[in-house]
Amino acid sequence: MSSDGVPTIATLTTKVQELNRAIRALEVDLATKGEEAADAEGAYRAQYAYQLRQQREAGSTVAEAEAYAKAEVAVLSRARDVKAHEVKVIFEKIEDRRGERASLHRLIDAVGGGS
Repeated sequence: MSSDGVPTIATLTTKVQELNRAIRALEVDLATKGEEAADAEGAYRAQYAYQLRQQREAGSTVAEAEAYAKAEVAVLSRARDVKAHEVKVIFEKIEDRRGERASLHRLIDAVGGGS
């Protein structure tokens, strides 16, 4: 900060660099969570299909088979939903950090660093 309370270009630049690092870390986390979400979706679909087939082969109607199959994979359905939510939260965090970074860039321009 300068003596008049206005952040210096150096301070703002440091903040931008910190945000860049945070964004990169979140992007790495997003890739990992995205894979986990895809794995959870795959596990859910495979088990649901298996349970549905088992119910149909046992003579259940389509509606009954779907209900029973969904009940059997409820834990996997929840895990899938949690992973999808984690991905959404990371996307939101990335967008927030990008917004902060854009605000800092505008402030740098206003302070005179963008000239």
